[in-house]
Amino acid sequence: MTRKLLSVLIAGLCAAPALAQELDAKWIITGEVSVGPIISDVDAKDRSKAEQYRDLSDGALSRILVRGRGPAADWFDFYGENFGRDDMFVELRGGRYDAFKYRVYTDWMTQNRLFNGRTPFSGAGGADLRATFPQPDPNTWNSIDIGHDRRDTGGWFEWQRNSPLYFRVDANVVERDGTKIGSSSNGTSPGNGFTDLIIPIDYRTTNASAEIGYNTPQYHFAANYLISQFDSGFKTVTWNNPFWANGIDTTHLAPDNKYQRIGLNGTVRQLPLNSTFAARFTWDRLESDTDLATTALNGNNVFGATNPNVGTFNGKVENTTFSAAWSAMPWRTVDTRVYYTYQKRENDSTQVVFQPVSGLDCGADGCRNLLYTYERNIFGFDAYWRFTKGNRLGGGAEYLKQDQNRPDYDEIKDTKFFLEYRNTMVEGLSARIKYKYLDRDSNFLLGNEGVNANDAAYLERFIGRFDGQPVKRQEVKFYLDWTPAALLDLAVEATWKKNDYKRSGASFASSPIGPNDDFLGRTKDERKELYLSASFGDPSKLRATAFYDVEWIRYDSFHRNVGAGSCPTTSGTTTAVDCFDPGTAPNSVAYNWAAQNKDKNWQFGVGVDWPALSNLMLKASYLLVKTDGKADISAQNNFGNPLPIGAYDDTKTQSFNLKAIWDVNKSWQVTGGYAYEKYDYSDDQYNGYQYTIPFPGVTNNTSQSYLNGFNAFRPYTSNIFYALATYKF
Repeated sequence: MTRKLLSVLIAGLCAAPALAQELDAKWIITGEVSVGPIISDVDAKDRSKAEQYRDLSDGALSRILVRGRGPAADWFDFYGENFGRDDMFVELRGGRYDAFKYRVYTDWMTQNRLFNGRTPFSGAGGADLRATFPQPDPNTWNSIDIGHDRRDTGGWFEWQRNSPLYFRVDANVVERDGTKIGSSSNGTSPGNGFTDLIIPIDYRTTNASAEIGYNTPQYHFAANYLISQFDSGFKTVTWNNPFWANGIDTTHLAPDNKYQRIGLNGTVRQLPLNSTFAARFTWDRLESDTDLATTALNGNNVFGATNPNVGTFNGKVENTTFSAAWSAMPWRTVDTRVYYTYQKRENDSTQVVFQPVSGLDCGADGCRNLLYTYERNIFGFDAYWRFTKGNRLGGGAEYLKQDQNRPDYDEIKDTKFFLEYRNTMVEGLSARIKYKYLDRDSNFLLGNEGVNANDAAYLERFIGRFDGQPVKRQEVKFYLDWTPAALLDLAVEATWKKNDYKRSGASFASSPIGPNDDFLGRTKDERKELYLSASFGDPSKLRATAFYDVEWIRYDSFHRNVGAGSCPTTSGTTTAVDCFDPGTAPNSVAYNWAAQNKDKNWQFGVGVDWPALSNLMLKASYLLVKTDGKADISAQNNFGNPLPIGAYDDTKTQSFNLKAIWDVNKSWQVTGGYAYEKYDYSDDQYNGYQYTIPFPGVTNNTSQSYLNGFNAFRPYTSNIFYALATYKF
């Protein structure tokens, strides 16, 4: 939408009072039109964090709201804001009561990821990135901005005239255009360095759906169909690889795909025992075809064969779900529910096998993709008993069994229980406490991997992946809402959750690092959260609201370091035999290490609303958000000399807002505001950031890494001033 067209639209809508007079005999038109300036001052080396999802550029703010109500039960609502800016939103809704309704809209958003970055490549934003390496001096590189615009435009229409039958259609188009962050390894090993890339984006997703249904107080039935088409304007991006003498390397991007879904829903109410039965069935399919690369850069301007067994990958994944629930109230004080869910994933995609070539050998079976499938059954029930007025006790259980074709776990079983107590017997007070318990068991398949402890595959016997690892979880949640006095509201929420992961593979001798270290991976994690809020005052005089939220998170994990692809007989004077067995004595080549990650996140906010005069409202708020992360690392015999990470994504955000709203008269209102934001960031991964590794850059190291500045210079301070003049009609 051009700015000229927008100005015409705004001018036309500003003529709404005349329209109201013209249609006064038939329609009632009300609304408001607001316009005013915005001026911002952002002090930052990289403004992308300050403007990640919003447009802070100097210019005009605008907002339009128009409501129309007609004599024949016709109605419409039009709303728009930020016309012509990167975060514009426009919506028109309307219809005729008990006949039809509709909505059309466009929603704009920009995601900025990097401003004033650097890259040795030219051609940013396109499919071909070119550079001549080495380029050791970042001051000679090109400046880049990375981000993309998202435009979602669509609408829906629903016909209700033939009630209880109804029909609905939806459609929208989501377009993304710009660039995103990317990187690639220079060679075939992490030791060969990496290069940050600028990945072009030209995405278009087209969605359409239709639903027909039957709805009465006793019955509801519906059938719907959705089809979605994703198209990408770029299938690959090519770039000069500094490790292989500036050879043209290729990074493959998202292919086009097609998705469709069928859904059936049914609900029957007013059954015996005051019961309701509901069921839902869905089926969906995702398909995508793409040509496979038959060659890959693997030397100084040398392209080797990848040897795939097929030339084209045909992807086809289907999901089927069915769920049913029966809710009943057999007695006036008892509520019950029984439910069942079935989920199945089928993967009929092409099995691709890349046969061994020089530098790439996955064994006798070759390198192949996993065609992941699963089948899941879930059974559950719950019941609540109101044993006295204002007292409610409930509990329930759920059992899940999942069969899958993952190479590490082929079966997972979850057993869940919960108990809950609610109390509303005291006027002005509502309290609830809930306890949940989960016991997961799984069947581990890699307990016999590897020929012996000198085989790298042998380590798989001891690795537990926490999404499938047996675990015992406990969780407690507490809620309290209390109005102890007039004009005073208090609220408390508290949560505690702990996961203890258990061994599913082979165990090994205890090490001095911890008592539970009989497998590799995450051993436990714990989360605690407390939320407090209070509101006090008369809204017609002065009302203040404050809250405090704090969260503690801890993750414990246990690992093994092996500084060789295969076990050497000796390393200097250190024997390294059996290095892939975590139970063997540690040495400088192979040893166990542990990590304990801790995060503390908290925020505090306060807001005040003060009607200073009968026609003047003052609003002020302050928000402080802080995150503090750290990692404690220890190793057997202190091998590797591990150091603690003191700054692990530490952030501090302060926001202050002040706004005044002055009702000049019945038709005019003036709003003025000021917003201050300050964002601080410290992370040992980025502190002391340089654009090359090693730094200073050199000309004789083909494994040198080239970075673009993403996430390196995030702190900012912003001052934002704005004003709006609003005309109401």
